[in-house]
Amino acid sequence: MILRSLTKHVKDQNWFAVGLDFAIVVIGVFIGIQVANWNEERRNRLEEIVLVERIRVDFDRIEEDSNRALAFHNEMTSNLRTLLRSLRAGTLANDDVAGVERALLLGIAFQTSADTAGSFRELISSGKANILSDRTLLTELVDYEDYLERFEFAKEYYHALALGATEAYTSAFDYEADLQFTAQTFKVGSDVGASLIYDFETLTADPEFENAVEQLLFTHSGYTLWRERVSERIAKIQQLLSNTGKLK
Repeated sequence: MILRSLTKHVKDQNWFAVGLDFAIVVIGVFIGIQVANWNEERRNRLEEIVLVERIRVDFDRIEEDSNRALAFHNEMTSNLRTLLRSLRAGTLANDDVAGVERALLLGIAFQTSADTAGSFRELISSGKANILSDRTLLTELVDYEDYLERFEFAKEYYHALALGATEAYTSAFDYEADLQFTAQTFKVGSDVGASLIYDFETLTADPEFENAVEQLLFTHSGYTLWRERVSERIAKIQQLLSNTGKLK
C-alpha cells in the first residue's frame, strides 16, 4: 500500500507526500529492527538466566568437592608432620596416636574432586560464550579452565611422587586386623574403615620409612597449595555468579 501511494505521489510530483511516505517506510523499518533486536536480547537474557543457573549448580557441587579434598589434604599434611616429628623424637605421645595412625592409613591416598563445570565447557564448545553479559565472570571462568589444565599436570606430578614412596612407606606396617600385637603396637579403630597393625619402634628404626614420610609430606603440602588456589578461584566465581543472570 505504501509502495502504491509512493508511486502515485511521484507521478503527481507531490514531493512533500513522497518525503512523508519515505519517512514512514524508514521509521517502520527502524521500529521493526528495534523490536527484533529487543526480542533477540530478551531471548538471550532468558537463555543466560538458565545457563547461569546451570553453571551455579555445577559450581555448588564443585565447591563442595573442592572443600572436602582440601580438608583431607590439610589433615594429611598435619598428620604426616606429626608422624615425622614423632619418628625423629623416637617416641609417640598419646595425643599424637590418632594423627599418626591416620597418616599411616591414608598417607598415600589422594582425595578425588570433580573440578570441571560441564555446563561452561558445553557453552565454550557451542561458541556462544558471549551470551554471558558479565564479562568479568566470563574471564574468570575461562581463567579457571586454563588453571585446571595446569592443575592436571601438578596432580600427575604429585601422584607420581606418592607412588614412588608407597613401597617403602607401606612395607613398615600391616593392614591386617587379626594379628597379635604388643603394648607398643597400636591398632586403628573401625571408625576409619580399615584396621592397621604397626610397631612404632620398628618404624623409628627404618630410615627408608622416614624418607618416605618426608616425601609424602612434601607431596601433600604441595598438593594442598594447588588445591587452595583452586578453591580461591571457585569462591570468586561463586561470588560473581550470585550477582549474574538475574532478570531485570
